[in-house]
Amino acid sequence: MKACITVDMDNYEDYQSLVGPGSGVSGASFLPEAVPRFLDELDGVGARATFFMIGRDGRDAANRRAVREIAERGHEVANHSYTHPYAFRDLSRAAKHEEIRLGEEAIADIIGERPVGFRTPSGDVDQETLSILRERGYAYDSSVIPSPLMIWTFMLYGKLFIKRADYNLGEFFNVLAPPWPYLPGPGKLYRDCEPDGADRPLLVEIPFSVLPVVRIPFYATLMRMFPHWAFDLCVRLHGSRRPVLHMLFHLIDLHDLAGTNLEEAIRRTPGLGVPIERRRAFVAHAFESMSRGNEAVPLREIARDHLAARLQEG
Repeated sequence: MKACITVDMDNYEDYQSLVGPGSGVSGASFLPEAVPRFLDELDGVGARATFFMIGRDGRDAANRRAVREIAERGHEVANHSYTHPYAFRDLSRAAKHEEIRLGEEAIADIIGERPVGFRTPSGDVDQETLSILRERGYAYDSSVIPSPLMIWTFMLYGKLFIKRADYNLGEFFNVLAPPWPYLPGPGKLYRDCEPDGADRPLLVEIPFSVLPVVRIPFYATLMRMFPHWAFDLCVRLHGSRRPVLHMLFHLIDLHDLAGTNLEEAIRRTPGLGVPIERRRAFVAHAFESMSRGNEAVPLREIARDHLAARLQEG
């Protein structure tokens, strides 16, 4: 089995706008503290990962150093938009194009190469976004969340804890998507398509992995609620049925919020309000469990291999 560890680089202001909009941004960037911690944990298990960067963070020198280190240590830097708008589907085509273009240019300016992968904020993806990615030569998108439980949980979560009216979590029917890499069809984004029937150029979709039958997603905020032995069991169950295990983490998993305006708001938020020591322990255990007997690779390699296999089949 191939293991894919992905890290969304959502920053202080992105969480501030969710749980306490209007209270001001007074916290330091997550990148200088959290990125080295992630890289050290990945080095410890010999894993290579994919980090989804928000382009606007490339304006800060310390952030740029952190992103450059990601690439220098053998990991992939992919595009997570330029400003991280939570209602990505609601943007005009021109606005989506600019978010994607500016994000990729910010990454290229730091590491010297364009990203080949994209992820919308909150998985809020549609066919128009995929069309833009094809036009710009991307190899893959990784936004689809094939889990009804995830959608329902975040609908409730949004009502109780999120203070933004424009927070979206993708089209509901995307929960029907295959929970493994596939080629999105020209009609329904969630349907796999044969290469000769797909829009060109071909674009691979790499959803988050989910447990068989119950479709609980491999999403760190949810999975760290399980005891370690239960997480290990989930990994083994998935590996017995699927060739790829793709799990999502966030920089906040390894960032200490003590003393910031976010500290109290996050403490009251289920899943996020976990002491930094427990978050660090879970990340270390999850990386070790996913890498045990498996090769942990960036998403760009999964996209390349999946497309080659599908074309060979055809």
